[in-house]
Amino acid sequence: MEKSLKVRLAKPHLLRRIWKKILSYFFLKQWILLIKRGVQNEPPSWDHFTPLIPPADRLWADPFVWMHKEKYHIFYEEKLYSSDRGHIACLTLDREMNQLDNRVVLERPYHLSYPFIFEHQEEIYMIPETEQNHSIELYRCTDFPYHWVLVKTLISNIQAVDPTLLQAYGKWWLFANIRDGKRTWESLHLFYADHFLSDQWTPHPRNPIVKDIRSSRPAGRIFQHNGEWIRPSQNCSIRYGYAINFNRISVLTDSDYSEQREWYLEPQRSHNILGTHTWNESGGLTTIDALIRTSRFFPHSATLLTK
Repeated sequence: MEKSLKVRLAKPHLLRRIWKKILSYFFLKQWILLIKRGVQNEPPSWDHFTPLIPPADRLWADPFVWMHKEKYHIFYEEKLYSSDRGHIACLTLDREMNQLDNRVVLERPYHLSYPFIFEHQEEIYMIPETEQNHSIELYRCTDFPYHWVLVKTLISNIQAVDPTLLQAYGKWWLFANIRDGKRTWESLHLFYADHFLSDQWTPHPRNPIVKDIRSSRPAGRIFQHNGEWIRPSQNCSIRYGYAINFNRISVLTDSDYSEQREWYLEPQRSHNILGTHTWNESGGLTTIDALIRTSRFFPHSATLLTK
């Protein structure tokens, strides 16, 4: 019996799994939001962020910020731990960062996350992740920010996560990771069309344009920096949503694609941050999410960087 016990304890990672199980009784891992004024640094850093921590029964993640009528609107995924699906909520702040409102704005009978928001011809649209419905769906706002209507399904019969739209070089480009077996972290696919309302989205001939667990999955809006396009992406090699890459797109055509990592943002374990997987900016406000470990008995006791 004693020898058998020693053999079991000697198995790889067994002690680590036991330790994680013990920790789970006392601590909870929770996704939260963080905000700061100003645009990103070179390289990005954790300095000057203020945490926005949800109640202990839910997570907040995938923040996209949009300025409208002198107010900041942070759209994000909210998911209660008791539920098997998330919905889209919106946190409204004034210019002094005072909270004005926080409510659910889009809910479907399937999981929603990653509320990619954009404007075209004075209309505001959203492409949330709707992988659970095997589709990429487009919504239009009829009363900002509270009411959204389904405009159309852009692509059907697809298991796509974190769809990210870009208008550049005379075309509309749609980036999304496609489920490869059980995982959605490895294969970035690209589609293009002449207009975002098109019924014909052409798969890129180089698909998957990135096949790497360290850099494929989108992590926010593609933005311009010094005249070049920067694509945030997730590094999921340590865990899902571990860190964020900032990749410079060097080639984007209907026949070729190439990118190179310029900067990298890792979690700050010294401040109890275990992971991060979304970065967005708009109107002089930067939003990011972070995975933290917090006490089950003393919620929101985590130490966070808030210089």
